[in-house]
Amino acid sequence: MKSVIGGLLIAILILAGAPPAVLAGQYGQAQAPAPKNIFHVKYISETAVYLDAGKNAGLEEGMILHIVPPDPDGGTTESVRFRGTEPLADVRVFSVADTSAAAEIITSRGDLAIGDIACLDVKSIHAREDKVNAVESANYPLVVTFSSGDPLDEEIRATSVSEKMIPPIRNQIRGRIGVDFGYLSEPGGVSSRQTGLLIDADISRIGGTHWNFKGYWRGDLTSQNSGNVGTGVSPLVLNELLNHTYTLGLYYENPDSIVTAGIGRLYLPYAPSLSAIDGAYFGYKIRPRLTLGVFGGSTPDPTSWSYAPNQRIAGAFVNYAYGDFDHLRLNDTFGLASTSIGWHIAREFAFAENTISFGHGFSIYNSLQIDAARTVPINVAPFFTTYKTGLTQSFSSIRYQPIHLLTFSLNDNYLRNLPTFDPALIATGLEDQYLFQGLSGGVTVQLPFRITLSTDIGKSNSTSSSTTGTGTGAGTGTGTSTTNTSDKTPSWNQMYGITFGEIKKTGLQLDLRYTKFSSPFAQGQYEYVSISRSIADRFHVQLQGGTQNLTSSSLGLFTNNTKSTFITSIVDMSLGPRFFIEGLYSYNMVTGMNYSQMNFTFGYRFGGKLRK
Repeated sequence: MKSVIGGLLIAILILAGAPPAVLAGQYGQAQAPAPKNIFHVKYISETAVYLDAGKNAGLEEGMILHIVPPDPDGGTTESVRFRGTEPLADVRVFSVADTSAAAEIITSRGDLAIGDIACLDVKSIHAREDKVNAVESANYPLVVTFSSGDPLDEEIRATSVSEKMIPPIRNQIRGRIGVDFGYLSEPGGVSSRQTGLLIDADISRIGGTHWNFKGYWRGDLTSQNSGNVGTGVSPLVLNELLNHTYTLGLYYENPDSIVTAGIGRLYLPYAPSLSAIDGAYFGYKIRPRLTLGVFGGSTPDPTSWSYAPNQRIAGAFVNYAYGDFDHLRLNDTFGLASTSIGWHIAREFAFAENTISFGHGFSIYNSLQIDAARTVPINVAPFFTTYKTGLTQSFSSIRYQPIHLLTFSLNDNYLRNLPTFDPALIATGLEDQYLFQGLSGGVTVQLPFRITLSTDIGKSNSTSSSTTGTGTGAGTGTGTSTTNTSDKTPSWNQMYGITFGEIKKTGLQLDLRYTKFSSPFAQGQYEYVSISRSIADRFHVQLQGGTQNLTSSSLGLFTNNTKSTFITSIVDMSLGPRFFIEGLYSYNMVTGMNYSQMNFTFGYRFGGKLRK
């Protein structure tokens, strides 16, 4: 009888110490579902993706996920983790809400699309399991088993669990550095040779801190001309202009710090509409949602509305941020700035950039600049023109995404003064934001087989001024103000594009674009095509081509009937686990000048996994 009672006591103690999930499994009750390891991309920004799961799926800051294309058969199972293909991108979670999470893109190997699958990294899966096990063991005592003796006479040990597991700071070191050798040839025996440097960096959490070094930079270190000794420098050609549009900087980004900073070629993150600067910014958070800051530097970006060589800019700003990306979010920036050329003030203006968003489906955006009155020299009598104080630039956009496959946009663009961007880049599509003026509407549709269609159509008034002239100070406005116009001709602006993420499993990617525009400063059209093929990240080949035909308005921003065509081919190939070579050939036919350019790069890859 005593042994029976002892056995019952043992059974009671064991059952009391067993977790409810174990008991439920023993008696056939439903168990809690296993946590998910695969998720979906529901929104994509320039540097981050947003997932359809958050704390409800055990996601935490610092976890790593790998982005892969969806299953062509429509299924979403763990099998996508074992296809044997390299992921499109690697991402790190930096913000987690109850049912969603935001992850920064730390490595990108291909184009991402809404609906792609995010697979949790194996180490992150194990870290999550360890945490769950630790939490469960904290809630239930461990029972000491024994082979003899009365259990009432034994002491039952309890275990304690360490504090909440904090994911270690994960740093990413990945990039490329190379030496460029270039050759440029023009008709008439004019040629030049260049030696340059390439830097492509993705280095985050340097030394366990919140400093990051990211971006791409390419530039000439030396140049030697022949056949055109008088210039002393090689002409600025299309690919060199493109190099000025890339950014590379050292950033300090800590969500728990009151300070933010950056130095290099970068955008002011609080007002990217100001275009990139070669300089620095500093922000100080005086309230949880309020930041004051300053910035300054030169303006190298030829796609900027007020671009000018040797121009400098400096200013101050205040930013207010509220909410999160899953609910109501406000991001408002106001500031004052001035530009100078040769240490003479060119512009003094106020700027604002505001965004209101509701989740990922609806957003309203506006950026504007208001200039102080100024007088600008021109090269025809009376050799100057005056701009009054007032609104000089405004861009507004309303975006609505009812489902992740369909996006509508309504845009309004206003430019009072003539822009001074470099027109050679129009065919690349980098200056589309200035070509359409007035009201336009657009739609983007994502179709099966990773096909994306887009269009933007609007009607604008092409205006011509009663007085013409070209300003001698680039970046300070050219010609006369378009506020006093004598003729208005309605015209249609049209943009069409189609992108094939992959053509019938060949690995080929195709991008086609056509744009026809008419604005106060120019009318014209351009076509652009790009086709590329990648084999993992070991071999990449790309062929680009474009044509543009610009007809200047009476304001004389461009030379009349400017026609140009470019063809560029790029080959990038790995040599062993660390080294790479890249070759570029470009042929450009421009009104009044044809030239060809060749470039060879030999470099070294650092960080990441070794290639076999």
